[in-house]
Amino acid sequence: MSKKSTRNKILFAASDVFCERGFEKTTIRDICAVADVNVASINYHFGDKQNLFYKVLALWMEDFVEKAGLRERMDSKSTPEDKFREYIHAELGTLCVKNDPDGLTLNRVRLILQELTAEDHKPEVFACHKELDEKVIYPVIKALITPCEDPEVIHNACIAATSMTTHYFLMAMDDPKFTLQTQEDLDFTTDFLTTFALGGLKAIKEKHND
Repeated sequence: MSKKSTRNKILFAASDVFCERGFEKTTIRDICAVADVNVASINYHFGDKQNLFYKVLALWMEDFVEKAGLRERMDSKSTPEDKFREYIHAELGTLCVKNDPDGLTLNRVRLILQELTAEDHKPEVFACHKELDEKVIYPVIKALITPCEDPEVIHNACIAATSMTTHYFLMAMDDPKFTLQTQEDLDFTTDFLTTFALGGLKAIKEKHND
């Protein structure tokens, strides 16, 4: 995404400020100072701080998919098992100190989870994550439990298999020391969770295809 337009200048500046200070401690004037624009420009392009924050959250989620090269990495694998492992590896990669030495990605994840669990959050803000599930993860999980065609079973299997990493994020946010320090840590944890999930999916496949 180009940073040249006024709208994008604001968006990228807001991304930096929100990541550093969080939503509550960030002011519109803070963002104006970093973006070198006036308040009227932010009001014109985004309406208010809350809406600007929503746009930043969507940007972060899109960035995750793009920077991790998730679709390309998964497409390069020939089996659904290997595709699923790539997904877990990419998710956990944001917890690896090697990939996030300043902890900026973890801050982003913290703010995304806080907004996602807020009572008044807007579901449309997370449309890109839903699209990721439907277009990237859902087909892989479906392939892993084929020939089951029950949409409810596939949906629940997708939620169960992909939610394992969430607890790791929550622990890392509660205890900054709980991070994956090295590539070896990342690979070990990826293999452990992948093995665990594939075992569960195999059991689901057998149960619902008797």
